[in-house]
Amino acid sequence: MLKVRTIGCAVTAIAAFAWGCSAERPGENKPDDAGTGTTTLDPPAIVETPLTTPRGTVAVRGTTDGARVVVKGGPGDPVVAPVLPTGGFCIDAPLEATGPTSFTVYALKNGLVSPSTEITVTKDSAAPIPSMPQCLGMEQPVCVAEDTASNNCTNDKDDNCNGYTDECEPTCNGCVDDGFGPNWVPFFVPMIADGTYPLQICPCRDDWFAFNLVQGRSLRVRVTFTSTALDLDIKLQTPAAAESNSTVSVARSATTTGIEEFTYVAAATGTYYLKIYSFRDGGTGKYTLTIFP
Repeated sequence: MLKVRTIGCAVTAIAAFAWGCSAERPGENKPDDAGTGTTTLDPPAIVETPLTTPRGTVAVRGTTDGARVVVKGGPGDPVVAPVLPTGGFCIDAPLEATGPTSFTVYALKNGLVSPSTEITVTKDSAAPIPSMPQCLGMEQPVCVAEDTASNNCTNDKDDNCNGYTDECEPTCNGCVDDGFGPNWVPFFVPMIADGTYPLQICPCRDDWFAFNLVQGRSLRVRVTFTSTALDLDIKLQTPAAAESNSTVSVARSATTTGIEEFTYVAAATGTYYLKIYSFRDGGTGKYTLTIFP
């Protein structure tokens, strides 16, 4: 699982106002918080992708050590595709009606998110048609059920093409996720309202939730769990920080107790992402999320 460890309460560049955040927590942050993040995925390598095309889509081809690829940007944002066993991928990404479209491409695997690769493709009616303008069937992997009944839970492969191999696959490890998925990476983040939610975190998966805040509004978040079974931490980030794998957050709580809580006063109007994640590798179990009115 992607390990991102930070301490205290930090404010991003957008928070250069008098607003800030205050942590209302029952304990101190973990003393071993290093304030750095690690990842084992390389940025996707983009190959054979034209810079101009007269078509409404572009075939984004490349290679990666991930299991799935996400393309952000353009009218199809986000577009997701599985990766071939060889590491190759191809995604047909929609373009803007005219002019340039900027794309940001990420690789995903077992909860990890790679650094991004940026490309820009311009729709130009005068441009030549690319030699391979669309993805071919042979560029898509064969996806099958991945579970104990299929006897493929020990081959260390992502047989069902969902981005998770055996030890991280709920149909293999037996974890029963809650109904908010797939909210395990910062590209598919559901909005939630005030209230109390009984939830489940599964191995290799973080949980992400989104809020629209008006400048000056207070957001109070609490996560409770059994500390002998789980060690969860929480942080609030801007979408840009979350998607870029940044360790920068606007609020966080990382104690060793069974309660993680903070209150944040919005520095700017916009969308904010809450990340709930296990400090320990393979952490799994039930927890309760409360968003106070």
